[in-house]
Amino acid sequence: MNQDDWIKEYIPLVKSIAQKYIKYGVPLDDLVQEGLIGLLEAKKRFKENKDTKFSTYAHYWVKKRILQALDLELKTSLSKMSLDENIDIAKDLEEPVVKKPWSKIDLPKDFPKNEARVLRLFFDQGKNLKEIAEILKISRERARQLKQKGLRRLKSRT
Repeated sequence: MNQDDWIKEYIPLVKSIAQKYIKYGVPLDDLVQEGLIGLLEAKKRFKENKDTKFSTYAHYWVKKRILQALDLELKTSLSKMSLDENIDIAKDLEEPVVKKPWSKIDLPKDFPKNEARVLRLFFDQGKNLKEIAEILKISRERARQLKQKGLRRLKSRT
């Protein structure tokens, strides 16, 4: 079996693992790419004489590579904030950017519902994060996370 056929056989495994992590804001294609790198690492390290199926062994390496990519994405997105943003972050998180109820945000139809709801409450209705958290019955921190994730997703689509 040549290299291409071998990889094609395990793509469903990689995709199924990657699907579990799409909620973290990284596109599925990127997660699959990272998973395929993990698959190649597993193939390089796998020892045939053990009583372990390759797919079981590969699962660890695929997941490890995907989690490393998510960790790197989180670190780089947080490090992009300037010092001024970090100083004013508490104020920025409390106050909505747009207080006009008539300014509507335009979101794609396939946008995740939780993120869309938070963004609409924040921008369309001028609610602050505390109010959004109370409306959605979630923590203020979770409302902030959903807002930031939604904004990153919008930015990546442009």
